[in-house]
Amino acid sequence: MNRRFPLALAAATGVVLLRRRAQKPTAIPYAPPAPVQGRTRTVPAEDGVELAVTEHGSQDAAVTVVLAHGYVQSSALWSGQVRDLLAARPDLKVVTYDHRGHGASGRSTASTSNLEQLARDLERVLDSVAPTGPVVLAGHSMGGMTIMALAEQAPELFGDRVKAVAFVGTSSGRLAEVTWGLPAPAARVVKALLPRLNEKARRDELKGKTRKPGAVDARLLFPKSADRALVREALDVQAQTPAETVAWFLPTFSQHDRLEVLKALEGLPVVVVAGDQDLLCPLPHSKALAAALPGARLVVYPGVGHMVQMERRAGVSRQLLDLVEQVTLKS
Repeated sequence: MNRRFPLALAAATGVVLLRRRAQKPTAIPYAPPAPVQGRTRTVPAEDGVELAVTEHGSQDAAVTVVLAHGYVQSSALWSGQVRDLLAARPDLKVVTYDHRGHGASGRSTASTSNLEQLARDLERVLDSVAPTGPVVLAGHSMGGMTIMALAEQAPELFGDRVKAVAFVGTSSGRLAEVTWGLPAPAARVVKALLPRLNEKARRDELKGKTRKPGAVDARLLFPKSADRALVREALDVQAQTPAETVAWFLPTFSQHDRLEVLKALEGLPVVVVAGDQDLLCPLPHSKALAAALPGARLVVYPGVGHMVQMERRAGVSRQLLDLVEQVTLKS
């Protein structure tokens, strides 16, 4: 028997299982909400990569909120929180930015596509948009991991400048054990195959072929019950992420192990927000985060997947406003 046959069969089984659990987005006319108008500029990273940064609200705010987005996404998916925060507190400065290789920021390289580099980028953004005054940091998925990497590299920032943190649909490590809703054997095969598939997509994109996120991507991000318009909005953003970014950043997640560095956040107001149907950063990961931080508030939304800030926009915005109010009272 051909030895490759069992591997191919298992990989195909994994993909089929994902597709069975996926619900293909309904083809409905949809346009994402208009982005909140802000002051857009670039901030150079240490290696010269231009990071796209948008500041909203007050120029001389008492508190600055900085929002970091997830893997293969962009700052556009924080737009609901930007609108809500400014509507409730026009005196705030709310900052969004695109990670390198994502959105409108400059392209990454294979050697700089990792969480350690993203942490250095985030520190550059903080120095630019909030050189003084208290900061509330919020990170979704990879954005939350970036905050953890920053706490590892520059723990002195937490408590001094960063006064509160929100972790949204994220993890402190052990991501290699996550099965994405598949049986463990199938998940292992799919994960082993994924780097090769991503590399093929990267080469195909160089030849002019467009990467098209589909039903499997939708199922990993959202439960079947999710609003189809939200699914379409997220996939439209994901489709704009270069295949090289998808391929080059993937390995950094299996190397992410930062539960211990959370000690830098002890004593700060921290909220951990999760959906109990999250397949990428499952609920036990959020529980582990909250348990590692005495006093952290764990907020779980039933029936919600990985894109919790979209599915429960108002609730997540409320959690961020609560952090702002705690920081304001202490200032």
